[in-house]
Amino acid sequence: MSVTTVPKKVTLQIEGMTCSACSARIEKVIGKLSGVQSIAVNLPLGRATLQLESAFSDEEIIIERIQQLGYGARTYEEYDKQHVDEGGALTIRLLISTFLTIPIMWAMVRHYAWTSEIWIPELFLAPWFQWLLATPIQFVIGGPFYFNAFKALKNKTATMDVLVVLSTTCAYMYSHYMTLHALKTGIPNPHGIYFESSAMMITVVLFGKWLEATAKKRSLRAIHLLRKLEAETAHRLDKGSLELVALDKICVGDILQVEEGELIPLDGVVVEGRAIMDEAHLTGEAVPVLKQVHDNVSGGSRNVEGMILMRVTAAKGETALAKIIRYIEEAQGSKASIQRYADRITAVFVPTVVLLAMLTFLSWLYVLSPGDTTGAMFKAIAVLVIACPCALGLATPISILVGTSRALQSGILFREGKYVEQMAQIDVVLLDKTGTVTYGTPTVMSLLSISSQEMKLLRMSAAAELKSRHPFAGAILREAARQHVTVREPDTFESLPGQGVKATVDGQEVLVGSIDFMNTHQIDNRTYSDLANRWTLEGKSVLHVAIDGAYAGMFVLTDTLKPTSPQAIRQLKKRRLEVALLTGDHRQTADTIAAQAGVRIVYAEMKPTDKVHIVKKLQQQGKKVAVVGDGINDAPALAAADIGIAVGTGTDVAKETADINLLHGDLRGVTAAFEISRATMRNIRQNLIFALVYNVFAIPLAFMGVLTPWIAGAAMALSSVSVVANALRLQKKKLQ
Repeated sequence: MSVTTVPKKVTLQIEGMTCSACSARIEKVIGKLSGVQSIAVNLPLGRATLQLESAFSDEEIIIERIQQLGYGARTYEEYDKQHVDEGGALTIRLLISTFLTIPIMWAMVRHYAWTSEIWIPELFLAPWFQWLLATPIQFVIGGPFYFNAFKALKNKTATMDVLVVLSTTCAYMYSHYMTLHALKTGIPNPHGIYFESSAMMITVVLFGKWLEATAKKRSLRAIHLLRKLEAETAHRLDKGSLELVALDKICVGDILQVEEGELIPLDGVVVEGRAIMDEAHLTGEAVPVLKQVHDNVSGGSRNVEGMILMRVTAAKGETALAKIIRYIEEAQGSKASIQRYADRITAVFVPTVVLLAMLTFLSWLYVLSPGDTTGAMFKAIAVLVIACPCALGLATPISILVGTSRALQSGILFREGKYVEQMAQIDVVLLDKTGTVTYGTPTVMSLLSISSQEMKLLRMSAAAELKSRHPFAGAILREAARQHVTVREPDTFESLPGQGVKATVDGQEVLVGSIDFMNTHQIDNRTYSDLANRWTLEGKSVLHVAIDGAYAGMFVLTDTLKPTSPQAIRQLKKRRLEVALLTGDHRQTADTIAAQAGVRIVYAEMKPTDKVHIVKKLQQQGKKVAVVGDGINDAPALAAADIGIAVGTGTDVAKETADINLLHGDLRGVTAAFEISRATMRNIRQNLIFALVYNVFAIPLAFMGVLTPWIAGAAMALSSVSVVANALRLQKKKLQ
């Protein structure tokens, strides 16, 4: 009889990867090791996920092999505990590099006749001063580029770092030679000085890496916010006494006590008591729900009112909340990146340019100008400089930077540049209901009084609800404030979880609650029973009121549709996008809101895992899916989708999980995000084409000796300026 073994999953944090060639190299080498079933390396997050044979026990073998390839590696658990801000040192390097580069770039304009009237400090023009500034940029700030280029060559791969090091080193060394020559001969401003080329490129590339590190740091915050919902301790009932114990010491079957205001520590079943639970992160319901004996409760939910005893059904690490965290981690590890365009191109571009430079040197040395070593070297340097991938490296990030800045002016925040590309490819938009299409808070839609004394009914009900924490109580109190009704504290107050409140106001007994609450107190509500049933069928919530044992009236509450939602949905449909409502609310409520908003496809009564399944089902059909939500319960779907969009009124977890944040609650921002995304992608393609065409024409000129090294450096700088100028056109893009 064969025994099926479960593969062992291990996550490692890898440091030192700079491009797709690095991750591909690690996957190729580690994937061949005995005991490794599969490996997937997430380049943006620097994370490797491995499936190992169950008998494999020595993870240090894998870590040592990765270190032999020239990269740092450690277990994700160790990294999570000891993690420090990786962007701090990078920020300091970038600031110093920028500070040192500005005077060199200022001096660069000396080469152009039209800049003769621009004042340039004499000190900036001095070769020795430029050398003094460029040296720390080249070898201190740029030191990691040398290290990464060495690793790439050692592993027989070509990356952007290789060409950056080759071109900047040649530019620097030649400028250094010309500086010494100028000092020796007394030439004040030799044309052979172009330290600006090496300094500028290192600064620009460093800026791109800083943007990437910053985005990576933000992408990890969502998981930390979710983990804050996990309780660290719980009150366990043992032989009639309570003890405070750590969560990892609690086993399935243990009995826990949860007081009002506490988090539910683990998944379980209520065995005694009644309480109102806010479990929005799991169900999407804006209104807390009653939990009583035999009902399930989920870890991370908060006890709003009441007290329960619960039996644990899932230990630490196996709760619904823990699964949500895993969903987010898996989804984060599966997304591609737009900023790898340049790396894919340079995989061929770098070795080609190096070969062309060598060919240029040999051709001039032995064929075109035999014996002229200096001339051959200058022409080879010109090829390397003119082919420097500064414009190519800028083509994508500068368009992303300008495009996302333009989006930010309209209240749209792209978390990373890669989401600009993915947004332009979306086919289906799934909209959460509560807080996204609607406002997400219950409001009083109608107030009916038997005696036609609506203001008295509102005053008495608001006083009765004054001490309640239920969202419906908040709706009544907000309505009282809107109507300028004075609310006094009740003489007595009693909250009955899941039913309503009982209070004494001005000597009268006031009951506010559900129809079952009225029936329990034998209150006759036949006057409005048909009307109440109709409101309920339409997805509204009804609160009944009785005063001194007599039925007094009712409140009709609803989650109001945002007035801009129908317009936003029409705009999405005009762009041939499939729009659907994805909500945890009841079918009747969901259908009512969908009809008002103009949505035909409705997925109702969806739990977080159900939402993820819907997303993956659509993706399996070949569709690109965007999810728009605002709650913790939307986090797994936001992460699993090709694009997750969080509205500004949402929770911190939703915002940190989402790829795009709308800084307001207006769904029209989704349409605007589509427009800026598509415009930015057109701009990127234009920049990439220009950068490549520039090299196609410029390299032959450098090969023929038409372009001297300093002219090549100026042309390279102008190519970057042209790319930037084209990208700046996005600032004028009009968004609806």
